[in-house]
Amino acid sequence: MFSILNEISNNSHFRTTAVVFASTGSAAATYILVAITGYLSFGNKVGGNIVGMYPPGLYATIGRAAIVMLVVFSYPLQCHPCRASVDAVLKWRPRAQPNGAEGSPHRHPLLGPRGNRTPEPMSDLRFSVITTTILILSYLVAMTVSSLEAVLAYVGSTGSTSISFILPGLFYYKISSPDSPTHRGLMKEDDEAEDDLSDEDDGDEGEGSLSRSLTESGLLLRGSRHWRKALLRRLSLALAIYGFLVMVVCLITNTFFKTSH
Repeated sequence: MFSILNEISNNSHFRTTAVVFASTGSAAATYILVAITGYLSFGNKVGGNIVGMYPPGLYATIGRAAIVMLVVFSYPLQCHPCRASVDAVLKWRPRAQPNGAEGSPHRHPLLGPRGNRTPEPMSDLRFSVITTTILILSYLVAMTVSSLEAVLAYVGSTGSTSISFILPGLFYYKISSPDSPTHRGLMKEDDEAEDDLSDEDDGDEGEGSLSRSLTESGLLLRGSRHWRKALLRRLSLALAIYGFLVMVVCLITNTFFKTSH
């Protein structure tokens, strides 16, 4: 999503929403089509790799060739961000913020440059070591695991639950912490906006009672806002815990299912 926002020519809210709906909708339509056709062809006996279940023929050959093309061109696209992420994680070190840097929570980001920071180039030796390690590990997995269904099952158990439940919950829980500089900055902006609104209302001398009532309603609104933020923080932690439980249950279920078969 961040790459799309950085590279799309028109990254307005409407355009970004249209891209999200188009990509998600097309993927969902493809999955539904494959699921329906697989069930109509094999019923309850459908396997993990539906293309391998069809007998040799023109359409089955086209499907297998499409999978080959997908793997050939998608592997480099997946290897590039994987290498960059591994390199950034290995370089990242937590640093204490100096005095006066309270309002800069992104002074040492985990991935990539920000602001006036120049990117640190990756050395040729580091590039070769990380790339070779990724190639060897992926090759070992490809040669060891013969079931596409097992790969998708474990990737869904770990990656999908992390992206959908665990990481969003942890991110919001961390950002919404009262000690977080980001949270304090957002709260300060909200308070300044409310203060500006109250100052504009106080400018009218003939509407003193109205300004007082607006001030009281502003205080109530501020208290309600704090209550809602505290509730959302607890819910985000509950979402992360729920995702972790789903991951554990899915991993145990997949392992037991593969062992029994």
